[in-house]
Amino acid sequence: MTAPAPDQAWDLATADGHHRVEVSGTVSRQVRWLHDGVVVARKKSMEDKIRVKPGDGLDEEERARLPEGLGMVGVLFTRLGRPRRATLYAADEASELTSLTGLGGIDLDPEPGSRAAAYEDKVLAHPRRYAAIQTATGVATVLVPILVAALLARLALSVSWPDWDLPSIPWPNWSLPTIPWPDLPSIPWPDWSMPAWLSWVLDNASYVWPVVLAYVLARAEVRRRRQQAERRAAARAAAEGGEDGVREP
Repeated sequence: MTAPAPDQAWDLATADGHHRVEVSGTVSRQVRWLHDGVVVARKKSMEDKIRVKPGDGLDEEERARLPEGLGMVGVLFTRLGRPRRATLYAADEASELTSLTGLGGIDLDPEPGSRAAAYEDKVLAHPRRYAAIQTATGVATVLVPILVAALLARLALSVSWPDWDLPSIPWPNWSLPTIPWPDLPSIPWPDWSMPAWLSWVLDNASYVWPVVLAYVLARAEVRRRRQQAERRAAARAAAEGGEDGVREP
């Protein structure tokens, strides 16, 4: 029986063989990692960042046949459960910290015509538009809670709540003795006033930083994808150079 087509797949040819990652499902996500057509790992998870290591989900006999030095694969999903990218990490950088920070590794090529491929093409073709969309998302993250809170407050004020006449509680009148503190000399501090723009930034820091962070992360993602495209091209060149001879160990 033929297995159903995955929702998203990525491929990458390197000097040590051909890697393919397939994912299915949105809430409960099934990840399958193949090396030269042989399944080396299977994993099911509901996390947005799934790390797959050689031997995951395999029996003892299948694990015994796995080649050494495969490293690790990290798969990233959006908050809505859409698969965004798959990254192959070498054995010397295959750690959970590396995959969580997004540093290192090499992204696999999304299958042509897939949603992940279309998304990557848009990011690389229109980096400013991508940064603007991410910044607008940061603005919405700030403004939407404020608008919702304002609407709830207006609704609460418009409702005629009943007037409850609760009895007062007779609290005891505690009076503490005053302490005769010494009269310290005043310090002649310099007359300095904070610039208006700095005062505004400090007063609105909780609203400004999500927008700035969204823009910075968007620009960093564009640079990362450009670097990954160069690394994939180098990996393909190394793979083509080893096709006529024995693969490098």
